[in-house]
Amino acid sequence: FGSSSIGSEKPLALGLHQLRSKDLPRAREMKTTQSIGSFASWFEGFAGIPRGGFFGRPAWVDATKAPGHTSQTKELGLAKTMHSFMTGSFFFFSPNLVWCFISVALYLCFPYDIDEAAKGWSLGWVVKRIAIISGLAGAYYTFFFATLYGQGCAKRKFRPGTSPSASNMAHNLWYWCLGVLQWSLSECAMVRLWATGAVPYVPDREILQSPLQLVVLLALVLAMPIWREVHFYFAHRFIHIRAVYKYVHSVHHRNTDPEPFSGLCMHPFEHLLYFSNALLPTLLLPVSPFVYTWLFTHLGLAPAAGHSGFEDHWQADQYHYIHHAKFECNYGSPQSAWIDQFFGTFREKLGSSGDYRGEYKEDYVSKAADSNKVWSSQSHIGLQRGDQLYFTSYCCVAALLVFWAAAVNAPSVAPITHIGLLPIGTAVGAIVSYGPVVVALLLCAVYDKMSWRWPFHKEKLLGAFGFFAFAGWAACLLPVYKFVSLLCTP
Repeated sequence: FGSSSIGSEKPLALGLHQLRSKDLPRAREMKTTQSIGSFASWFEGFAGIPRGGFFGRPAWVDATKAPGHTSQTKELGLAKTMHSFMTGSFFFFSPNLVWCFISVALYLCFPYDIDEAAKGWSLGWVVKRIAIISGLAGAYYTFFFATLYGQGCAKRKFRPGTSPSASNMAHNLWYWCLGVLQWSLSECAMVRLWATGAVPYVPDREILQSPLQLVVLLALVLAMPIWREVHFYFAHRFIHIRAVYKYVHSVHHRNTDPEPFSGLCMHPFEHLLYFSNALLPTLLLPVSPFVYTWLFTHLGLAPAAGHSGFEDHWQADQYHYIHHAKFECNYGSPQSAWIDQFFGTFREKLGSSGDYRGEYKEDYVSKAADSNKVWSSQSHIGLQRGDQLYFTSYCCVAALLVFWAAAVNAPSVAPITHIGLLPIGTAVGAIVSYGPVVVALLLCAVYDKMSWRWPFHKEKLLGAFGFFAFAGWAACLLPVYKFVSLLCTP
């Protein structure tokens, strides 16, 4: 090109023309590549899939740091949460979109047997529902366990060099199965309430015929993940009150380094409080049965990948892993992290924290990790003794009472209508919802030397502690009480 500039201007112009003609396809290719890149960048994170693919690390994770040691302070907060709600990214650019599609498929392919339930309780439609939910949950949880712990698709484990033993998995699968069973039976119970008219609902045909009902349904579908965030924080903080934690939530925290099945490894009473999230909207308003399906699918499937123990895959959750590792922190989820930030219970990463102002100082991961790299020394099935046995016995009696009252007494020709002076629905509802909390408080007073309110013992009863205790009652205990009362009323 330089030599062409010496002489007349014509060769120079010709050279430029030839160069431009030669580079034109390349320029177009570059422009197309940039457009595709811009388009791909716009859809980055769609359905919650990380930049590196399904088994890739989130964009905010610093690969030069150990897993779990990238600070989330700048990634979380009220401003971030409000932005995700206002833009809709909390739904379309998160796992919520995937769970919603699964809910739609479940609802369309396996609709509720409301007509059969109207005829009464029978093994036919109940066992069918249990099989459907067990198949869905089993396939979903097994996928994450097999790909992460069997195939090694993820590489960045929060606590490298450990994996659950056969005994650990037996423990987790036992409580996981109890959770799936309660999920299935809770759906059957609500179907029975719809069928008998005890709980009103909006049939599908009415929604299809009414544009207003369709808009309401779409609004509820979008709003339910937000309700999930709020309810989870209230419920989770409530079960961390010492008296409830010792006899209920401690089962879940035996997994200090969780794996997928440990996500639903809970005490049955915790399952009841956790699943109460689906009860409040359904009992409060006449809604489509799909809302119940949507909430229960979300409740049932979300814990799997969120308890994986890895940070480089779809729905990896460092925020909640830190809760298991450090214990008294991060009670919410990333979307509700601003509440933890406000109350000083936010931890931004593993290791030392500059943000945490709570009570608990010990590192559960360091405590649990011995020289033999034991995955969990507590998550084993064994015989219970003392106060733990007393609490479990009460829960077993309460469960048997519900079965008798709902499936045997309520549909009978001459049912028992009262227990003492109380209507049977009221009595059984109180025994199941409030009873375990009362028993836990009494046992804690006799057998535990710590404050029943720890680690919130420094909070004012008429302040933060009172507010969250009331929120736990309103969001969890009250819906369970109402649900059981309706179910057991003849």
